[in-house]
Amino acid sequence: MFVKLTHAVLRELQSDGYNVLTSVNTVHDDNPTYMPEKVDDVWEWLEDLTVTPQSQPAILIIEDALNNILEKELIGAVWIERPWKRTV
Repeated sequence: MFVKLTHAVLRELQSDGYNVLTSVNTVHDDNPTYMPEKVDDVWEWLEDLTVTPQSQPAILIIEDALNNILEKELIGAVWIERPWKRTV
């Protein structure tokens, strides 16, 4: 199920080993939906992405979002597997 993107959700995902949120939406979409991912090296993974300027995907690095994005600035929803282990 999709849940609103919040710091609490990001912390829960991070505690489960996820470190990146990817999306089929672009950075220009007003309400992106994300899928959590686990990648070995976030920065290497980002460098290996091939995108065109018109189709820049909406991507969030969980640690970066927690450290640099205010709660009120987080937009979108993230897919979580059911059952969710903790309360979100």
